[in-house]
Amino acid sequence: MIRFCIWLLERALRPDLASHVIGDLIEQQERGSLWMLRETISALWHLHARPHPRGDLVLSVLADLRVAARLLRRSPAFTLVSVLTLGLAIGATTVIFSVIEPVLLEPLPYPGAERLVMVWERNAAGTRDNVGFATFRDLATQSRTIERAAAMGEWQPTLSDHGEPERVRGDRVSWTYFRTLGVKPALGRDFLESEDRPGTNQVVILSHGLWERRFGGDSSIIGNAISIDGNPMTVAGVMPASFDNAPSPLAKIWRVLGYLNQPYACRTCHHLQMIARIRPGVSPEAAQNELSGIKSQLILAYPKEYAAAGVIVGKVQDEITMGARPALWALSGAVLLVLLIAVANVVSLQLARAIRRAQEFAVRGALGASRARMIRQLLTEGLLLATLGGLAGVLVAYLSLPLLVQRLPDSLPRLDAIHVDVGALGVVTTIVLLLAIVMGLAPARGRFANLSSSLGSGRRLSGTVSHSTRAALVVAEVALAMMLLVSAGLLGRSLVRLLGVDVGFDTSHLLTLEINSTGSRYASDSSVYDFHDRVREAVGALPGVSSVAVANQLPLGGNVDMYGVADIDNLPANLEQVPFADRYTVSANYLSTMRIPIIEGSGFTAAEATEGSNKVALVSEALAKRLWPNESALGKRIRMGGESRPARTVIGVTGNIRHSGLDAKTMMQWYVPERQFDADNQEVLIVRTAGDPATLAPAVRRTIAAIDPTQPIVKIATMEDVVAASTSQRRLALALFGTFAAAALLLAIAGIYGVLAGTVTERTREIGVRSALGATPRKLIGLIVGQGGRLAALGIALGLAGSFALTRYLRSLLFGVAPNDLVTLAGVCLLLAAVTLAACLVPAARAARVEPSTALRSE
Repeated sequence: MIRFCIWLLERALRPDLASHVIGDLIEQQERGSLWMLRETISALWHLHARPHPRGDLVLSVLADLRVAARLLRRSPAFTLVSVLTLGLAIGATTVIFSVIEPVLLEPLPYPGAERLVMVWERNAAGTRDNVGFATFRDLATQSRTIERAAAMGEWQPTLSDHGEPERVRGDRVSWTYFRTLGVKPALGRDFLESEDRPGTNQVVILSHGLWERRFGGDSSIIGNAISIDGNPMTVAGVMPASFDNAPSPLAKIWRVLGYLNQPYACRTCHHLQMIARIRPGVSPEAAQNELSGIKSQLILAYPKEYAAAGVIVGKVQDEITMGARPALWALSGAVLLVLLIAVANVVSLQLARAIRRAQEFAVRGALGASRARMIRQLLTEGLLLATLGGLAGVLVAYLSLPLLVQRLPDSLPRLDAIHVDVGALGVVTTIVLLLAIVMGLAPARGRFANLSSSLGSGRRLSGTVSHSTRAALVVAEVALAMMLLVSAGLLGRSLVRLLGVDVGFDTSHLLTLEINSTGSRYASDSSVYDFHDRVREAVGALPGVSSVAVANQLPLGGNVDMYGVADIDNLPANLEQVPFADRYTVSANYLSTMRIPIIEGSGFTAAEATEGSNKVALVSEALAKRLWPNESALGKRIRMGGESRPARTVIGVTGNIRHSGLDAKTMMQWYVPERQFDADNQEVLIVRTAGDPATLAPAVRRTIAAIDPTQPIVKIATMEDVVAASTSQRRLALALFGTFAAAALLLAIAGIYGVLAGTVTERTREIGVRSALGATPRKLIGLIVGQGGRLAALGIALGLAGSFALTRYLRSLLFGVAPNDLVTLAGVCLLLAAVTLAACLVPAARAARVEPSTALRSE
């Protein structure tokens, strides 16, 4: 019946259509003669009745697609695994590219963005430091390479009308800020030069999001006053919805500095950042040389007010992405490795499938199908499979990108610009086309060289070329998986070591929150201190509260408040050379509440914590050793800040704490009683509890709100959560690399298993002969396991070399672990060896069970 149907179809249909239909009949001939005759009649009825001109490429391609779709539908397991593998890999690639493209590759959304630079002073260590206002003013006015410049500093005001009290992130900026960026408000106007003076700087500009959310998008607010920190301030304008404040992503409101000759407009007050627009044709290097020369003249005029010569100038985009750039590039490398592994795995599946289709290709060739015709069919199948994988990848990207953005740090610039855009879809399209070519041509390599031998081989499968190609793909998969596993292992060991660091205090049973005291009610320092006392007393009376303390900042809370500390009896010639340490103004029981140990001397007494008492201070052990290497710190006199600050007597030495991060190398702090320093309107409340601190958060919030409901309460968190948040960037990197590494490992295992399973099938006769000649099951198992072990060993060796290239981008995320850490490398090698052995055992056991007589009869 099969010969009759083939004869009939060859004479009634065009050769290209006949080839497709005959191929389907050959694949399904086990369904019987009746089914074959019915399909032949159906094909003759539907295809012969529709005359098509020969050479119609479009119709021919459509026919190829129909055949490819039927073939994939008849192999649901192969199709599902391939589409899922490609979809996850393409989706992950699209997601990471969607983050990298706006953050690292796209120009900033400002006119002439390539001319925007940031200017930093050099500190005593030669690294970047903020600028003082007086230095900024001199650099901006004396420079000839700078077209316009602006200064900016952090500001966290409290909005008390148009809703519940709310503290928002903002910036104090010079009146030239938006002009330097090259943007204008969408509503209202920009700042005026006349407003950038003390007493006249009560003017603000709102972000579009804050204006809509807080003020309902009311345009009549322009020119009117709103309550900020309890004081009326005029809204000058609203920025466009499209405005991206890349230099300071968290800022939602801006006010003018109004410094001029204010005390904090000095040269040694390094709390401002300088952004500048250089003139056309001027390079950042040329601007740096000129500004360094200007600073040299300033050092001659003010020799005691600068720590080092020179400035650092860098493009704004490079400067704001400096911290995230290595991790993002490492992630891009990792996701590309996953994509390559996925492609290798799918190509390996295609090769195995092509071996099983050898007879089909032989029959088609015998019936007149050309080599080019069959290659085109394979390309069509690859295109369809890659397209399905690409569509699945786009779906994965759209679903997972928002989840990733939520976990990215808020300080990362251009967060609002991250989305699956045309560029990302273009990348997906390119990937799909390349995959189609690879998956179409790889199975065709050597496939049609000797069709007659395939036709006469019966059930025997000949796949020497395919086997070599699949073995090479497996080696590549193992090598790429090795690189990802090493990276994930390094990040994991780094995080474990980081979390094992002694933070210097007891993090358990601590609830932290920030309280505010802004407005006319708190115009004096005494009113602020009284508010803090009432809050501590009320919260301390709650059931389950052991103690309550107040401080100006929180360890690991992301605060930066540092002062220079000088030994009054041994002053250096240049006070800018003194060590800088974290400033803590605290209530008397702060150390006991945090359980920071006192190594020498004593803590603050209630009498020392009151106004008018002797000025005293505590210093950390690291600061004491820096100032007095071989002496006791007790009784020493120090001054923190400028010469206007009073001298203080050191009465105790505390243990070091981690303030800026768990990986901070410098740990120097000084402590003074709250009432012996300027009052802070934003303070941290630390509550030590007997039980779970999180359960007390609502009661603490209600208690503080009852004292003054006009003040916002923000950042309520347990201290353990604060510590965990300080490692969020490393945790995210570990989660991503761990996911990629796990996927790579599973694909590598599947690849090894597939190659060895195919080998056992191809060598069934050989294995039967070996067994008949006396080979024991143990030797047969060793034969298969040895083959898999050789592939894995070669992949591991190549992966070790590649891992050194990838992990160098992870240096900024590693702590206490070197990129070539032997423990990690050895552990990953053992893991890969173990999973390789597991992947080898199943096909090896099947080979050991082959009966010689059965194997020989099957041939």
